[in-house]
Amino acid sequence: MWYLTLVVGTGGFLISAMHKMSKKATNDEQKRNIRTNQLHGIELQPYMFTIATTNMILRGDGKSNLVCDDFLRKNPYELQLKASTVGMMNPPYSQGKKSPELCELSFIEHLLNSLTKGAKCIVIVPQSSMTGKNNYEKNIKRHIYRYHTLEGVITLNTNTFYGVGTNPCIAIFTAHKPHPEEKICKFINFEDDGYIVQKHVGLVETESAKDKKEHLLNVWNNKIKATTKFCVETTVEADDEWLHSFYYFNDEIPTDDEFEKTIADYLTFKFNMIVHGNERLFREDNNNG
Repeated sequence: MWYLTLVVGTGGFLISAMHKMSKKATNDEQKRNIRTNQLHGIELQPYMFTIATTNMILRGDGKSNLVCDDFLRKNPYELQLKASTVGMMNPPYSQGKKSPELCELSFIEHLLNSLTKGAKCIVIVPQSSMTGKNNYEKNIKRHIYRYHTLEGVITLNTNTFYGVGTNPCIAIFTAHKPHPEEKICKFINFEDDGYIVQKHVGLVETESAKDKKEHLLNVWNNKIKATTKFCVETTVEADDEWLHSFYYFNDEIPTDDEFEKTIADYLTFKFNMIVHGNERLFREDNNNG
């Protein structure tokens, strides 16, 4: 059975985890143990902590180990004593601009260090977090690579956080197991997730959303294979950009229609350049300088 810890926010992850764990319980005693001992949450902001606590009470809990505290200041070795086998987090974004120590990768590393060996860590962060934007973040990525294992990254719909302007992704790690050089990771492009933005409404689910989610899970769990346009399976290095776009190479053979369209686009471009006096760009002896 899972033991869960996370930076809690309003409690959405914690509530979903509680329901999923409870469904797997076989008796009332196990359900009580889940609510009392197997859920842990930490939130820094008092008003968010109050919302999370209220949400848990309204959904049948109220006994979970929710703490109003600074997660980054908590001793990871003490947090390990909670024996958490799953850690989930949606850390505060863009705090690294104020101080490098508050970047998303700092939260990820601290969560990984706080879990038991072999525990799964799942985080939703901006895609830029997986690139290593500066030397400080690059060093954190190297530390994560050295002491933990990257399982894969799922690039999400750019409108997942509609109105916020963040391009998010989900990163999955295994704690306290150094990343093997031969390890095959999955990098999935899930931008087409079946959700669309409707004017005056926001992000809404379409009829295809459930099928697309099932396809994603089947690919992730090795039940089916997907084209590299959807999933790239590859080894990684610490200094790589841990994103599908970094590893993806379009190896699909174009259709006749795609080929003809590309030729037509090129001819249109060439004609336009010549009409505007730039025919020199197409001379065989042109060396652009």
